[in-house]
Amino acid sequence: MGKRDLEQEMESAAPEDAVPEDAAAEPDAPEEAAASETPGHVDEVRPPESAEDAGPEGELAALRDRHLRLAAEFDNFRRRTRRELGDEGERARADLAGKLLELMDDLQRVADTPLEGTTTEALHEGIGLVARKFAKILSDTGVEPVNPVDERFDPNLHDALMMTPTDDPEQDEFVSHVVLIGYRLGDRLLRPARVTVYRHEAEAS
Repeated sequence: MGKRDLEQEMESAAPEDAVPEDAAAEPDAPEEAAASETPGHVDEVRPPESAEDAGPEGELAALRDRHLRLAAEFDNFRRRTRRELGDEGERARADLAGKLLELMDDLQRVADTPLEGTTTEALHEGIGLVARKFAKILSDTGVEPVNPVDERFDPNLHDALMMTPTDDPEQDEFVSHVVLIGYRLGDRLLRPARVTVYRHEAEAS
């Protein structure tokens, strides 16, 4: 029997379920790979520690950070509000100044009117027109007159210059005459009305 025939006979006699050594070692490879991989399942990943889990120091640090953030946000809000109010006030002043310039032009035209051929009635009419225009400008701005004719004296709005005696007890402490009209803007009194006030004195029996 030749050498070649002997090798063929040995191969045919080998068990069918024999596994090469290299192949037998392969099933262990997935286990080693699994041991080196990072857990990928959601349940296997631990969430980061919260302020409570970090203990008192962590809670204190979180509160300090929150306080600093709120302080910064409030400071930004205050600056933004101050800037917006400043811009709004500047626009309001510019608008009022523009209206006053128109009024100044009207007054200048009255002042430049030549006296020759101009009557007192014409000057009076021109000045009255300017006064009415000025009153409208104040009204558009929100300024209201305080003109307490036939009203009871109010020390919060009126300034009594003198007392006027009266025989009618129903007129007691009522305004008898408005010397100078007052003005207010909303709830703010710009100038009290200067008035005279009735005072009833009972006759001695």
